[in-house]
Amino acid sequence: MDLEIKMPDLATTGSEIKVLQWLVEVGQPIQRGQHLLEVETDKAASEVESVATGVLKAVHVQQGDEVPSGSVIATFEVKESPRKEPTLNISSAAEKQPASSPAEVNRKVIKTTGATGKRKGMFSKNRRSGPALLGEPQATELSSIQKTVGQRLLISKQTIPHFYLQTSANAEPMMAVRSSESHSKILWEAFFVRAASLALKKFERMGRRLEGDRLVSAGTDAVGVAIDIENELFVVSIVDASSKSLGQISDEISMEAKKIQTGDSGARKLQPSCMTVSNLGAWNVESFCAIVNPPEASILAIGKILQTVVVKEDQPSIQNRVSLTLSVDHRIVSGKYAAKFLSELVHNIEK
Repeated sequence: MDLEIKMPDLATTGSEIKVLQWLVEVGQPIQRGQHLLEVETDKAASEVESVATGVLKAVHVQQGDEVPSGSVIATFEVKESPRKEPTLNISSAAEKQPASSPAEVNRKVIKTTGATGKRKGMFSKNRRSGPALLGEPQATELSSIQKTVGQRLLISKQTIPHFYLQTSANAEPMMAVRSSESHSKILWEAFFVRAASLALKKFERMGRRLEGDRLVSAGTDAVGVAIDIENELFVVSIVDASSKSLGQISDEISMEAKKIQTGDSGARKLQPSCMTVSNLGAWNVESFCAIVNPPEASILAIGKILQTVVVKEDQPSIQNRVSLTLSVDHRIVSGKYAAKFLSELVHNIEK
């Protein structure tokens, strides 16, 4: 009997699903669980698995086609009816290559296509756009997420009048907390998320966004954490961080990042935040200026903790300090207001 296969609902934001390539040919026998095709949405690129065993009789979509979920994409010839209505499964990297510990989630890399062409993870990266000559650099196509992020940040730099405030904070209190055995696995980002959340309660204008000629509430008190997974940028939003412990915040960041890494469509959706923190200190970056993520009013860039000579009561001493740069939308707040907010944030870090 013939069995129609439909494009599954991949939890996109309403955009159509792009067919990258079929991995099987018409007339080829197919086993349940075998990869059929690669698709790409605005959230991720992934492989689709068969839930039935049979022969691929016909394909109704071709490479490059963009189709909505629910469309018939192929016909199988099967010997008997499946026990339940067929759907297509997204291959999960969680079963193949889970993170080894929460603290490593943000830095763990999912392996992708090797020299054999066999996939080792969920996401398809560095696809060749065509055959390359020997010694010729291979062209790579941006993923939907990379395109979306690039467009948003381009608009941000072109339309938002950024200004930047730079300072540093005493990192000794944070280091003392992390040195204790019970808090050794707390992510550095948790300290800055909680400090920012507390500061936002005192400086509510930092949580506003611009709509035309009006400032309106962001509608959330969440502080976002920028994370990079496979060269794709995501933001994990932590709601009501001021009322949570450092351990709770750290666990929540790790859990959400792991969901993104293993392809959870819900976790990969853009979640609203009123500001974002971005930490590159672990990669030996002393300081940097981040781009505001619209419609947020600011983003905090966190650099490396460095030993610095400080003078207190005319006496020099060595102190571990962390570099902070606050990028701000000048249409929403003034320099003085943002400076007061940054000072409060530093105070929360140091206490």
